[in-house]
Amino acid sequence: MGASVYYPASDIQDSQILAYEICGRDRIVAMSPGWANGNTRHPALGRSLWDLLGNGNIADIYRALVTETRRTGMGQCFTFRCDDFNTRRVMSMAMVPVGDGGIRFSSRPIAEERQDSAAFIRRHRAMPLSVDICPKCGGIKVEDQWLAAGSALESLGIFADDLPFRTWPAHCPSCGPNGH
Repeated sequence: MGASVYYPASDIQDSQILAYEICGRDRIVAMSPGWANGNTRHPALGRSLWDLLGNGNIADIYRALVTETRRTGMGQCFTFRCDDFNTRRVMSMAMVPVGDGGIRFSSRPIAEERQDSAAFIRRHRAMPLSVDICPKCGGIKVEDQWLAAGSALESLGIFADDLPFRTWPAHCPSCGPNGH
């Protein structure tokens, strides 16, 4: 890939917003200037989102959100945590379709405060919540019903409350053997 592609300043008015865009093949094709960190080209440009996220639980949730966004053509908004041992950060993420299967991800901070590192460790050592995700439609099971990924994230609180979780593939009734 050639030169870096960054959003024009008119696209991102708030310097605290970090944004990136994937194409229909899930490659990162554009990033906001905040990602540059003094570099002329961010190493993530041109790479697959899935290579960067890996094969873990977070990637499974993102796949469900990307699937839902593309299937419905509607954006997703959710709250997530980006904590470290001593800092509690609450952030907002918006995923918006931009055409040809592309999606723009924009995140911004909502709140930041100091936290006790012991609380961080206790939270991350807790028993993980089991989360069933339909690999076909991206639906997520909450109790005994299947919800769209964005709604399920809100109900479960796994991103907003920084809860440990483990994802499992499970076909929803619509996509199962007798579904579409």
